[in-house]
Amino acid sequence: MVDAKILSLILYASSSSFATVWTVDDDGKADFNTIQEAIDTSSNGDFISVQEGIYYETINFQGKAITVQGVNVENTIIDGSFTGGSIVTFENAETNSSVLSQLWIRGGSGSNWTDPIFGLQLCGGGIFCDQSSPMIRSCNITDNSAWGGGGMFVTQGDPQVLFCQLIHNEATGHGGGLYVNDHVNAILDSCDISNNSASWGGGMTCSVQSDPQILNCSFNENITHNVGGGIFIRSSSSPVILNSVFINNMQVSNPLGSGGGVCIYGGGDSGGPCYPSFTYCEFKNNSVQGDGGGMAVAYDAHPNITDCYLGSNHAGRSGGGLACVADPDHLFSSTANIEGCTIESNTADEEGGGIHVRFSDPMINNTSVIGNIAAITGGGINFFDSPNARLINSEICKNMPNAIEGSFADGGGNNISDTCDNCEGDVNGDAIVDVVDLLGVVGNWGPCEVCNEDINHDGLVNVTDLLIVVGNWGSCE
Repeated sequence: MVDAKILSLILYASSSSFATVWTVDDDGKADFNTIQEAIDTSSNGDFISVQEGIYYETINFQGKAITVQGVNVENTIIDGSFTGGSIVTFENAETNSSVLSQLWIRGGSGSNWTDPIFGLQLCGGGIFCDQSSPMIRSCNITDNSAWGGGGMFVTQGDPQVLFCQLIHNEATGHGGGLYVNDHVNAILDSCDISNNSASWGGGMTCSVQSDPQILNCSFNENITHNVGGGIFIRSSSSPVILNSVFINNMQVSNPLGSGGGVCIYGGGDSGGPCYPSFTYCEFKNNSVQGDGGGMAVAYDAHPNITDCYLGSNHAGRSGGGLACVADPDHLFSSTANIEGCTIESNTADEEGGGIHVRFSDPMINNTSVIGNIAAITGGGINFFDSPNARLINSEICKNMPNAIEGSFADGGGNNISDTCDNCEGDVNGDAIVDVVDLLGVVGNWGPCEVCNEDINHDGLVNVTDLLIVVGNWGSCE
């Protein structure tokens, strides 16, 4: 009798022996001239190697568990400028065994999809993913356009998008770089989502119970005309965002717009609550014409914001760093949990240079609000009709024209002052600048997007940070 383990090895080897490597070259000797011809011929487990060149076509994986990989992402291009539609389509229940890798996707215009609010629209200029969960890695997705998801659109699927660039894409509706809608639990890891534009969600929109994991990503220099320069989160969506940066994103055109870096909008009874989390994230130099230069939290939105840095953001109205707002009846209040954060050097043309709280009940704990400026009042924090907002163990100092405006629930342990105790260089937060802090800087030497050792927040742990530690040596008391 044949041993079961030996039999399984024989069967695996037998099935693997049928896998084929196909080559595609648009102007040379190969198995096929087009990628779609190779896909049509391929079987599950096959590998399609695409040689350098520009392929003027669109492709559909047809549900096959195959790998389509370019030999060089910079010079292996699928261009849809002359064909129209989505460049790459996954619509036949593909899994992570369907792999798109090392290809430059450009010039797409999207496929028809019925948005739950806006009806039939073109979505997914570069990549269209419907009820499928492929793996997309090391791809450049650029210069595509659609109503939703100029770069990529996902609905009811859980793709893995790894080490990709989604740049210079445009959406006339949602999600310039990426639009995920309706139960999407995708993974985005180490992606650059920059220089995209949209009406809502310049870099990305998450909607309708979509909870992607967004890890180690950059959302830089995206533009929205309404809300969410970097990301717009709404309708019961609760993404997990870790170690990501939001820099130089903008909201333009609408004086009532919100969220230069991120806008979270639960939407009350029309959308449902949102519970996203942001951990070790950085928000710098984002701007908005309305509220929330770094982030806007509005109407039944309940984010956890932990160990984040919000600096040098600007609001044309209120909340230079962060705005937390809701309705006057407090029916759909926002209860942001802000813990261990630094909110500094933000500006607002009206109220709340650092944080603006209106009709809401956030908890601000162990957070530094330093050197922010408001044109009218609440240089550090402005509490407007928010008596249940809690402030605990936090330092509010060096803000102009005043530290705090309005009533709040004081949980104790706060240091509210016009000047700050000089404790710069206290990396580990023990109120002493000493060898422990010095070793922390040395041990984390090099690039660092968000870390305590990067004392001057320039993205590098280097000699500048070391000199700050040495220059502030001793007790902070």
